Amino acid sequence: MPVMIDSRSITPVKLFLQTVILVSCFAARASAQALLDKRISVHLSHERLEDALGKISQKGGFYFSYNGNILSKDSLVSIASNNQPARMVLAQLLGDRYEYGEQKNYVIITPATLAPPAPLSLINVDLTCDDHACSISGFVTDGRTGERLMNVSVYEKRRLTSALTDEHGYFRLKFTTGHPGSIDITASKRLYSDTAIHFLQPVLVGSRDNREAYTEAKNDGGRVESTYLGRMFISARQMMQSVNIPGFFARRPFQVSLAPGLSSHGMFSPQIVNRLSLNLAGGYTAGVNGLETGGLFNINRRDARYVQLAGVFNLVGGKVTGLQAAGVHNRALDTVKGMQLAGFINAAASQVSGVQLSALHNQARMLKGIQVGLVNVADTSRGASIGLINIIGNGFYKATLSTGSLTNINLSLKTGTHRFYSSLLTGINLSERDKMYSFGLGIGHDIILTSKAYLSAEIDYQFAYTGLWDDRWAQLKLLINIQLLKNLSLVAGPTYNRYSYTGSQPGYQSRFSKPTPFGSKSNPVQRWMGWEAGLAYNSVFKPVKKTTDYSRAWYMGVAVTGGIGWDQVHQRVYGIEVFVQRDMGAGLRASLSAGYTYFTLNHHAISSLGYVNGLYDHFVYHSYRAIPVKAGVRLQTGRRLYIGGELGAGYSSPRYYRSVNSSSNAVTSAVQRFSPYSFLYSLSAGFDFANGLDAGIKFEDYAIQRTYKQFALRLAYRIRLSKQ
Repeated sequence: MPVMIDSRSITPVKLFLQTVILVSCFAARASAQALLDKRISVHLSHERLEDALGKISQKGGFYFSYNGNILSKDSLVSIASNNQPARMVLAQLLGDRYEYGEQKNYVIITPATLAPPAPLSLINVDLTCDDHACSISGFVTDGRTGERLMNVSVYEKRRLTSALTDEHGYFRLKFTTGHPGSIDITASKRLYSDTAIHFLQPVLVGSRDNREAYTEAKNDGGRVESTYLGRMFISARQMMQSVNIPGFFARRPFQVSLAPGLSSHGMFSPQIVNRLSLNLAGGYTAGVNGLETGGLFNINRRDARYVQLAGVFNLVGGKVTGLQAAGVHNRALDTVKGMQLAGFINAAASQVSGVQLSALHNQARMLKGIQVGLVNVADTSRGASIGLINIIGNGFYKATLSTGSLTNINLSLKTGTHRFYSSLLTGINLSERDKMYSFGLGIGHDIILTSKAYLSAEIDYQFAYTGLWDDRWAQLKLLINIQLLKNLSLVAGPTYNRYSYTGSQPGYQSRFSKPTPFGSKSNPVQRWMGWEAGLAYNSVFKPVKKTTDYSRAWYMGVAVTGGIGWDQVHQRVYGIEVFVQRDMGAGLRASLSAGYTYFTLNHHAISSLGYVNGLYDHFVYHSYRAIPVKAGVRLQTGRRLYIGGELGAGYSSPRYYRSVNSSSNAVTSAVQRFSPYSFLYSLSAGFDFANGLDAGIKFEDYAIQRTYKQFALRLAYRIRLSKQ
């Protein structure tokens, strides 16, 4: 029946109030419903999840509300969204694991509603204890179906002992104890709810349980276990336990292990943070809060604090604070605050606040410190990178062709930021009578004047060749850069030169023809003001697409080399080698090689004269043949470009040198025997092509035999032995 309303009974005041209430309700509802439908554009790369949500909140004009324990706020995320509803942006960012609600000006994030996990059941559990030991055995089944379950983690928290059930669901725990007090065992498996049994035992007066021995914490273990090194050295049983009990971590004063799984803490080692950790070959622990040493390697699920030392590599799933040093490779999957020191490679997935020092490669997402290496990479830098190549996301590279007062053709490559950059230098003086060659490194800082001009203050140091590689050339430069076109600039300015020389050979730079005075222990030095002028091409590095590399492929190949010796004694060097390589993920490849190297003799320089201990030694040189055996690593720094380093030993037949020692009183002659063994190292760079060809350059030094050094071109061909 229709309801009739007498309009005369509605006063103007009542009508106004009703209208206000209705409009407010509709406005509030429209506002609430509009939050997740608001269209926003956001572009983020490797941002912390918490920061990403903050930026989305600003663009959408609303606030987020969520439980801090359900989101990994420190995880790095990337997203690119153009004019999409906030609901779709959140789904793209967080996936389908969460639901989104609205209340006033808040977007509420909650876990998606799922069916409750199946329970576990412990059956036929038997406890046996004597004065010194306890044993607990039983079976674990699915609480709904009764099926016996394999690979369930069964553990006692306070005594840090654990076991995995076998294919029949059977487990057995053993632990040594005085008086056990109470015993609690817990069964855990992924996608099941935990179950526990509590055993009551007589409690002696004065007995105490260490209830602070363990904590429940955020799971960080999956990151190290997903890396190639993690999968190689962590057993499947330890990985399964990490999956079953991801958030359980304990603290202990020390542990000793032979290898992962063979530890004083047994299977519980990846759940324990130690103050002192001694790994004879290698170890896998939750972390270290003091000192950790490994004969070969250390792997930590979480953080490493203060000092971590390894013969080959360190792998940390969390933060590194303090000193991390390894013979080959350091890798932190979070931040580094302190110093990474490696023979070859340092890498940090997030920020580095401190120093990265290596012979080959350093990498960081955000650099707030110093990198020193052959190639340095950072997405963003607020510090300094010193090396041959510095690939900086907010930096530049500049290739310069110039002429100067000493060498008429100079090439340089400058990479880094205007705040600090490194230079790779080479120079030639083309002349029939004044030939000269040089190469070296430099550092510099730009002083910005205008948008089109700036000053470059640089310090350079070069090795120079005027018959021998014994000359040293240092320069101070103040160069003005004037932008002519978008990528082209004019460079010119004065230079201050300091040149130390031994005396040019005929046909080389006549300016330094005066030889070292006979008997002098130092080289003469010239100083002068000079100049440099040229053109420079400047640009920025293009972002490299980052992909996850899980390759484990094996390769085998052969390489030939041809080069020149460091000194005039051995002018040409030839070599051949056979090698095997193994992909290790993340662009890293291990290598092992053996070969043959031949240093030919320059017959115009078969002897040398040197001043030693008041005597003049006259050595007669010979050609040199060696069998080098080397092991090393190679890192892909781009799609094709790689850098590599190797260590090893060279063997040759014993060498004998005739030495004539003369003084004002007597002349003596002796035959000296040099060791047939020599430590050697090698640094290389080149291009690795998909068809199996490999072309590059290398420097190799037989460090004990001081004259046997070479710069060489290397051409190799490899075949792939496995698909993965």
